Amino acid sequence: MADPTSSSITGLLMGLGLATAVPQIDGEALFGALLGAWVVTSIKRDLKTWQRLGSLLLSAGVGYLFAPVGLKVVPFINSGGAAFACALVVIPISIKAMLWVEQADLFEILRRIRGGS
Repeated sequence: MADPTSSSITGLLMGLGLATAVPQIDGEALFGALLGAWVVTSIKRDLKTWQRLGSLLLSAGVGYLFAPVGLKVVPFINSGGAAFACALVVIPISIKAMLWVEQADLFEILRRIRGGS
C-alpha cells in the first residue's frame, strides 16, 4: 500500500501537469455563456431533459466560442456580456441561415453574395 504522503504529492504533481496542459478559461465569459444558454433553454417548454441539456451545452459552447467576436463588435461590454449575447443570438441566426441555404438554389445564393437584388 502506498504512503498517503506520496499519493498526495503524486496527485498534486499530476494536477499541476494537467493545469499546464489545459488552456486558460475565461471564467467571466463561461459564466455569461451559461447564463445566456440557460435563458435559451428555459424558454423552450416542449423539450425532454436530455434535449434541454444538449441545448444548454450547445448554446453555452457557441456563446463562449463567439465571445471574442462579440467583443470586437461591441467593445464597451465585458467578455461575460458578449458571451451572454452570443449564446442568445448565434444559434437562432445559424438556424435561419441553414434553412435559407436548404431552400435556396445555387444561383440565388451567388446573386445574394454578389449583391444583386
